[in-house]
Amino acid sequence: MIGTCGFTSFNLAANSAEVGYVLNRTRWGEELAPEALRAVLRFGFSGLGLHRIEAHYMTGNEKSLRVMQKAGMKFEGVLRDYMFVKGDYVSVGVASILSSEFGR
Repeated sequence: MIGTCGFTSFNLAANSAEVGYVLNRTRWGEELAPEALRAVLRFGFSGLGLHRIEAHYMTGNEKSLRVMQKAGMKFEGVLRDYMFVKGDYVSVGVASILSSEFGR
């Protein structure tokens, strides 16, 4: 399997969604993740009429943030100790893009 990319949750009241992706380590560096993410963003804005789409990454994984930025998303900030993973709290970065920014 190469990987997955898609919507993980929707906030219908705010006309927004969250996206996520996972890529097989053997395929890192091939620009597949930004390409897949752009396709999902395009569908979210054009097909679903969303206003805002965001994505999260665990701090320390700035390569994931770089994928988001290559797709046009902007870094917003860090949610400190946001998740409890494998017995420890981890902080999570957030990036987003608005429909008016996509494709510029």
